[in-house]
Amino acid sequence: MDVWPFLKWFIAIASAAVAAVLVVVLAQLVLSRLGRRVPPIRVAWLRLRAPFTALLLSIGLRVSFSRAATPSPFREIGLHALLIAVIITAVWLVATLVVAWLSHTQQRLTAKRKDDDRSRRRIQTQMLLIRRVVSAVFVVLGAAMVLLTFPGVEQIGTTILASAGLLSVVIGIAAQASLGNLIAGLQLAFTDAIRIGDIVEVDDTWATVSDITLSYVVVSIWTEQHKVLPSTYFTTNPFINWSRTGDSVTGTILFSLDWRVDLAGFRAEFERLVDRSGLWDGRSRGVRVTDSASERLTVRATVSTKDTDDDWDLRCLVREGLVTWLREHDPDALPVQRVMVLDQDRSTSAESSSSSS
Repeated sequence: MDVWPFLKWFIAIASAAVAAVLVVVLAQLVLSRLGRRVPPIRVAWLRLRAPFTALLLSIGLRVSFSRAATPSPFREIGLHALLIAVIITAVWLVATLVVAWLSHTQQRLTAKRKDDDRSRRRIQTQMLLIRRVVSAVFVVLGAAMVLLTFPGVEQIGTTILASAGLLSVVIGIAAQASLGNLIAGLQLAFTDAIRIGDIVEVDDTWATVSDITLSYVVVSIWTEQHKVLPSTYFTTNPFINWSRTGDSVTGTILFSLDWRVDLAGFRAEFERLVDRSGLWDGRSRGVRVTDSASERLTVRATVSTKDTDDDWDLRCLVREGLVTWLREHDPDALPVQRVMVLDQDRSTSAESSSSSS
């Protein structure tokens, strides 16, 4: 039995693998030493190491295969498969390099704005969308380059281009919703309408924006549930962004009280509760009577806090404390329903007198 063909294949594969490993080890030594002085290089190399190794191995295997294999249909299929592997790994390497550069740019920009949380979250949101768009572009580019390696694709491409008008109409109709969400996602990121970490109110529910993709937005509710909304929701429906210009907010607490309420005592107790809470940011607070048109007074208490979490806690604390104070110290202020009861005997006597006359 002639073992030389099998041995030749083994030598070709082993030599390609060894050459790739040697190059990677050499690059590891050089870049690791350089990365000690320049940390971004070390971080980039850790990301690029896998696609770089895969590309070297694909190139080495293709070169070895072309030299070791004898002309045959199997050789052509193998070379074509390895060519596709080279294209995919090359696109993977370039895409990883671009994404690593974008990540480094994001870190550099956010480091300059470490005291401005709003700017940092805006940059994080925009760079996240840019990375996803770049990744999608490289996927499409890689798929197109792979398809071009097959014979006859050029003719297919010519036919498609010849009917591009009809195709664009069909695709536009079929993918109208998807394209709308894609455009809406980019619009949200670059118009600064919402950012990752923003506090928004959607469907009468407070939530935190946890992720923004090219087609949908994920908001996290305080109950640890996650609501997924299409990007077009935030471009076609009104919503409240509590942290649009900053995290500080002013909370409102409404009371419906009787006209006999001791407003001076109510206001004093409110200020005492706010001072004792430790959650007030010192900007504004107050108690105002906002409506007196009905049988009861509408009393509004407002207080400012540094963020929405403190706002929620402080409003609950103040509401509970004032309700307890009203019940214990000013019960006349509690809302009551007044009903007028007429004297039936007096009403009957009045009717009899009128009849006699």
